[in-house]
Amino acid sequence: MLRGAVVLLIATASAAHALPVRVAIGSGHGTPGGAVSIEVAIDPVDQVVIGGGNDIEYSPLTPIRVRPDGTLDCAPSPAVLPILPPTFTCLSSPPGPCTRMRALLFRAVNGGALTAGGFYSCVFLIDPSAPPGQTYPLRMLAPRATGAAGRSLAADGFNGAIDVVAPTPTATASHTLVPTATPTATPSTTPTASATGTITRTRTATRTATRTLTPRTPVPTATATATPAVLLRSADAVAAPDTSARLSIDVADRTARVSGMTLDLLLPAAVVDVREVASACVLAARLTAHALSAAPVGDPPTAPDLRRLRLVVSEQTVPPELLGDGPLLTCTAPLRPDAPAGVYALTLDRMFAADVDGNLLLGVRALSGSLTVDPAAPSATPTASPTATRTASAPPTHTASRTPAPPTITPPSMPTPSPSPTVPPTPTVPPTPPPTPTAPASCPGDCDGDRIVGIDELVHAIAIASGSLPIEGCAAIDANADGVITIDEIVAAVGALLNGC
Repeated sequence: MLRGAVVLLIATASAAHALPVRVAIGSGHGTPGGAVSIEVAIDPVDQVVIGGGNDIEYSPLTPIRVRPDGTLDCAPSPAVLPILPPTFTCLSSPPGPCTRMRALLFRAVNGGALTAGGFYSCVFLIDPSAPPGQTYPLRMLAPRATGAAGRSLAADGFNGAIDVVAPTPTATASHTLVPTATPTATPSTTPTASATGTITRTRTATRTATRTLTPRTPVPTATATATPAVLLRSADAVAAPDTSARLSIDVADRTARVSGMTLDLLLPAAVVDVREVASACVLAARLTAHALSAAPVGDPPTAPDLRRLRLVVSEQTVPPELLGDGPLLTCTAPLRPDAPAGVYALTLDRMFAADVDGNLLLGVRALSGSLTVDPAAPSATPTASPTATRTASAPPTHTASRTPAPPTITPPSMPTPSPSPTVPPTPTVPPTPPPTPTAPASCPGDCDGDRIVGIDELVHAIAIASGSLPIEGCAAIDANADGVITIDEIVAAVGALLNGC
């Protein structure tokens, strides 16, 4: 019965006649040199929505406040909690000021639908030179919403604004003593200074968009497969302390729809300074219609020995161009002089891909590389291409494999075991491997066996539970191998998605 409810939820989210989700930027006012909090609201209308986001373009005279850790001063509204760690990213290219921000907020699959109301808020600063009476627009760009099955939904966006007002003169409260000849038995204190509250004018978007956006609504049914729709790969690198390593990331877009990306690269703090790496990242030469923003961020938190570098690749042309397949970006990473020798993972995290309409594309996966700190590495290695790095590291592994190879060639020369008829009992040993398939049970829902459960895999599991897809596509969801997907197995996969395997 509960499984049927999941199927009904998916069918409701994909109804073709549904009205677009509304995402609206609020308005507010403040004085020059002050700050104002602007809330963005979301209204699912008649759809089931588990997440979404939008871009806000604003004036350099009304920037979003930046926290000491370098993150934007934005936070989800209490009404949408609990959610997955939100993303608030600046899309403007350095070194200029940040004038465009992207927000992405999602609940976990089966985490409940969003209701109409506050979505998130950001604190904007008003430049002291901003003249009173001036109105600065907050432009809504790329509104997006995601349904219960991970599909993109049509969304309408509404602009907001910040009005600059003159400072209100503060009336000095004068305590006037009123002498009375005849004291009363019950003296009453009459407050003479009344606090006048500032009236905040909020421009709410009351106009209902009449245009139909259903023709633009993509239905990425093909994303519910074990094969990743978008694959990112960070190449291996080798360098000595006090030299530089070349970190490169490639992209493979099997959807042929990706126009922009956001991804985080986790770097070892003992080996590199993430701020130096951020200042030395460039896009691949083939991507002439895109821009790259690289900045160290602290949200969400990482392990104490790691630092998070956020990389945003955004389109800069009209009409937007696709990323395509091939090199995505490179970063020159100066190693610390005291960098400890060893092999460190170059983990890709928090990856999002969007099409030309700003709709999120599910099925983004990553192959993480490694950074080897080797004091004996030649100084020329950092400037070499990733392929050269691999050939430098390959010889030791090949020579090691060739030395044990000769002993293994000699055993085949003894054919005596095969002719003997007593060998047939040994074929009964192969049935022992079947216990190995129980390994996926330790990571329920991990369809491709990479020890990571993604949203696309969870969507695939729900499709199997509803009977839309065969169980052979993701045997890991069937924990007890009985051929039936139950709700407790779906819940276990959700736990693996949120808490890891």
